[in-house]
Amino acid sequence: MPFLEELLDTEASRTAASFPPLSVRAIQNCAFSSWYPKFSSVSLKSIVISPLPEDFIDYLNADGVFLPLDRNGQPQPSYERPVDSDYDDESDDKAEGIGEGDEEPDDGNENIPHFPDLEQQIMDAIEQLGGAVFPKMNWSSPRDAAWITMTNTLKCDSVSDVFLLLKSSDFISHDLSHAFENCVPDVDTGERDGKEEPVEKDAGGTVDVASPKEMNQALPSRPEHFELVLRKWYDMLPSMEFRCFVTDGQLLAISQRDHANYYDFLPALAEDIRSRITNFYNEKIRGKFPDESFVFDVYINKSNRKVWLVDFNPFAPTTDSLLFTWEELLSATSDGNPTATVRIVQSQQAASSSLSPAFGTNRLPRDAIDLSNGVSIAEFAERFRREVEAAVE
Repeated sequence: MPFLEELLDTEASRTAASFPPLSVRAIQNCAFSSWYPKFSSVSLKSIVISPLPEDFIDYLNADGVFLPLDRNGQPQPSYERPVDSDYDDESDDKAEGIGEGDEEPDDGNENIPHFPDLEQQIMDAIEQLGGAVFPKMNWSSPRDAAWITMTNTLKCDSVSDVFLLLKSSDFISHDLSHAFENCVPDVDTGERDGKEEPVEKDAGGTVDVASPKEMNQALPSRPEHFELVLRKWYDMLPSMEFRCFVTDGQLLAISQRDHANYYDFLPALAEDIRSRITNFYNEKIRGKFPDESFVFDVYINKSNRKVWLVDFNPFAPTTDSLLFTWEELLSATSDGNPTATVRIVQSQQAASSSLSPAFGTNRLPRDAIDLSNGVSIAEFAERFRREVEAAVE
């Protein structure tokens, strides 16, 4: 497979090379706390916990998938070993030579982190948001890790659900360590000597980019602080999620987000979808987001057709272009026609032709693949659960 990997890397490099420079500020503009206060009235109700403690960030960065202890210093209830009713503690103690005056063996819990204050904040937020939430951090939600939950969704009604999703996600790992990868530094556009310095705008929007000399300065390795966002859970229909692409202030493209599935009712709604999203963009977003080129995600309530803003993403190759190619999006212009192009999966055959499922490359960590060793799904699930249990003991 080296040739295939080399070919994919080459294609990715070509795509990235055709993009205008992506500034640090453009990434920061898409961070949740940067845009949510301005757009909260048209977005999902959310609570932000910020800043996250550094020891929690260390936990997320640590190797392996394991849960911290609960706020009482005990293993998370969902992953405690069941008590065997036939187990005789006293006889076992005698067999092991443990008697009065002997020290109890170490249970190993002191090496497992726990975050009582953060856990209480999460519990309070879950309660305030109706008993169920879905999590994200500064930029990403752990969508790639939904497979690890019992419901295969991001729905969390306990602290352990939140921790497990965050710990299992490659998207979250990217937020932690690679958020500003392939960016260029920002130009300082503050006033100097009482005069405002001239600004240089990149081809992708209003963000100032560095000159060649300034390109040599160090990029930030991470944001100043990390945040945990808990958003109220709604049973949103994947069929009604859409990704929208804006270039130079013009909404040019709209893609079905769940592009791996065909929904027979959706093609007939294409014109209505275009109209509602275009009106939403013109009334609620246009001119209010700091960049001129960006990507935003929306959800359309199927019953009342109300449009809700879900997220913002940078206009960059790190954002999935879904049913479009980035070459198409980079070359697209309005040409005086403000009508956005809508792409929807038109048949089951088209959906089935997808090369891989959504987040297929993120779904199984390497240690989980090694653990599976070709066994059935049920056997793998049980083996994986035993590994998680062992990690918290």
